Amino acid sequence: MTNKQLHFLQAMLEESTITKAADRAGITRKTAYNYLRNKEFQRELNQRRGECINDTVRYLQGKLSLCNETLVSIVENPNTSDQIKINAINAIYMNCKSMTETAEIVTRLEQIEDLIESGED
Repeated sequence: MTNKQLHFLQAMLEESTITKAADRAGITRKTAYNYLRNKEFQRELNQRRGECINDTVRYLQGKLSLCNETLVSIVENPNTSDQIKINAINAIYMNCKSMTETAEIVTRLEQIEDLIESGED
């Protein structure tokens, strides 16, 4: 990839629109769309977007304990209004439900993968 393509690629990861990314990279919108039609560019952009998402997920997972402790302290604080407590409780329940569902899906997927692997031997 050329330097201009690499600059545009980075801008695409950081800007909210193609136009802003093109402006930041110093290229025209037409050139930007030409880059976006390029298979190699698409693959690299998708790979880097995936890496960004994975990095964000890992960071947020590292903060789960802190977030949960904060929510629980809000619920347990006698000076917190009832509505704020209800909001915190709802957040705890929704997060717990989502994480439980995800954990169950991962477990089931691992079981399926084990079955597939054992069937291949």
